[in-house]
Amino acid sequence: MLSIAFCFTMTTLAAPCDPEGNHMAACAHEQCEAIGIYEVCTQCRAGGVPIDGFCRPIGSPQVITAGCTKKDGADLDSTATTCGKCGSEYFLFMGGCYKTGQEPGSDVCTTATEGRCTICNTDSKYVFQNGASQATPGGECVLCSDAKGKDGFLGVENCAQCTKTGAEAGTATCEACQTGYNKNSNTCEKCDDTCLTCTGTGATHCSSCRPGTYLKSDNSCSGNCEGGQYADPESQTCKACSAITDCTACKYNATVSKPQCTACGSGKKVKTAIDGATTCVTVASECVDSDHFKDDGDTMCVLCSDVSGSDPNKGIAQCKTCSKDGANKPECKACLDGYVLRGAGDTATCESCENNCAVCTTAGDMKTCTKCMPGYFLQLDGELKECIPCSEISKGGREGCSVCSNTGGFKCTNCKANYQKEGEADNCTCRKTCEDETACGGTAGACDAIVIDAEGKALNYCSYCGGADDVPINGLCVNNGNKAGNTCANGVCTQCAAGYFLYMGGCYDVTKTPGNLMCKAAGQEGICTEAASDKYFVVPGVTSNTEQSVLACANPLGTLAVGNAYVGVEDCSQCAAPDARSDGGMAVATCTACGEGRKPNKSGTGCAACSIENCRHCRVDDVCEECSSGFSLEGGKCISTGTSGGNRSGLSTGAIAGIAVAVVVVVGGLVGFLCWWFICRGKA
Repeated sequence: MLSIAFCFTMTTLAAPCDPEGNHMAACAHEQCEAIGIYEVCTQCRAGGVPIDGFCRPIGSPQVITAGCTKKDGADLDSTATTCGKCGSEYFLFMGGCYKTGQEPGSDVCTTATEGRCTICNTDSKYVFQNGASQATPGGECVLCSDAKGKDGFLGVENCAQCTKTGAEAGTATCEACQTGYNKNSNTCEKCDDTCLTCTGTGATHCSSCRPGTYLKSDNSCSGNCEGGQYADPESQTCKACSAITDCTACKYNATVSKPQCTACGSGKKVKTAIDGATTCVTVASECVDSDHFKDDGDTMCVLCSDVSGSDPNKGIAQCKTCSKDGANKPECKACLDGYVLRGAGDTATCESCENNCAVCTTAGDMKTCTKCMPGYFLQLDGELKECIPCSEISKGGREGCSVCSNTGGFKCTNCKANYQKEGEADNCTCRKTCEDETACGGTAGACDAIVIDAEGKALNYCSYCGGADDVPINGLCVNNGNKAGNTCANGVCTQCAAGYFLYMGGCYDVTKTPGNLMCKAAGQEGICTEAASDKYFVVPGVTSNTEQSVLACANPLGTLAVGNAYVGVEDCSQCAAPDARSDGGMAVATCTACGEGRKPNKSGTGCAACSIENCRHCRVDDVCEECSSGFSLEGGKCISTGTSGGNRSGLSTGAIAGIAVAVVVVVGGLVGFLCWWFICRGKA
């Protein structure tokens, strides 16, 4: 199943839809609103209507279940873009039908009757109650940002949370503005375009910055920090190098996840610790610990393992502690994890334990291994020892595990970046959330490109790369220098080369996985011309390699092509491409097969649970719309018409078998009795 999430990371909207959100394709131009952390569509392109804030095809199970109709209760036609009336368990709000028992509907309304909200959820402060004695249908709750309001009850433009008490008409009191706006009295003023959030208007009133930029000391946002500062990717701020005492220049090192000083003042020199931390020291007096040694002349504090210099001021590879006497070469006393000391004096070296062993007494001999490197656990098999990756399932590990132990039984305590940690903290399980091992750069990236594999499983690939120089190629984040002729920048691709095609922010090669799961052929223009299987369809009318040309049958988010929206069907496993549109509307694929336990409705616009025997199509969950050949729909069941030897009684096959057995027994008994009567009695 393709999971649809309405939660968005940047709520900088009043009516425009978030360009990275779920509604850019199917929602009409600038018809989105924010309900707390959720972005919802209030008007869809022709052919769809908003159900729980998401555009669903007319005639789909979701639309029927919600009871979405025209205002007069008439059925929707193909030009409909909103709901005018809703059924039970749903309520009408801003052009769509919402369910009270689930978000985002529950953030708006707590109690609904006959398709209208009777008690608004004012605790959330996203809406307030319309106090009119006869509120306009669908306007019983007023969104805080709805400045037009209903019946004289008005919100405040771009307001996120507000209050309004009493039955008198008027404007609500805004308590917090949407992201990208600053509260000034009872108005929300737009932040400068360079800011994400702000405390006032203008470029020097930012309080946080957009991705790729950093907050400077003057409260402005920039892609670069000034001298004496470094760009901290975690806080997205420019921080002073002087946080490291006497440091005058520094930079952030992603490998060790910390800033490193590159130049010191006051005549001091940089000292780098084993973990990458740096300090500024006076070499003669402060370079006296066992991890470092002073070079000749006391000009540098050298890490024991630093081999970048030249003798006699060169360290020893993989050495942890050492000593140096005058002009002599340093002598290693102990080695880093994974190595063992061999020899003595200035000829001592560190040899590898090998096989991912951290502590051993003899290089290369696993029998002497007593501890494994991080990410591995020690397994004993008689005298044999082996360091096994925490994620090696076949040898007792656990999928996705990155930190583990094997004392008293295997336990996982942390997961890889592309896995979600679940269960107990000291013995967790790991659920894969992304195929890219870096999770597309962590929280700065996005792994939302869903690809359906040969078994029908949904896999997540990179749609946006968080690394400064990374772009998504074949679903993985690679350095911009390896983009293979595709046009990519700022974490996404916008145009693909020959043999590649554009899909959800990345360029995919038709000859490699996962590209070959979606598309069989892409011409010189970089456009997919033939889908790899009936799990995907070629988007009609695409003539530019800047547009997505293939879509999964199960992708209801869809894509825009030549000004029209094309969408898949949630839970659909096989489909046919929709006909091309030219009116700017929404076209949905025709679903021909659904996931396990579900069947497509007759029009192919949706999938529904369908456990009714001999039913071919269900219009909504377990409500048959059309029976299989040789059966007719009667009383919600599929009854045999008798044309194919079927069962017209509606009884189960088990019941029929039981009746047949009973009939045979009765007839057999009767025949036996008659034989006895005529033969035995005749002799008498």
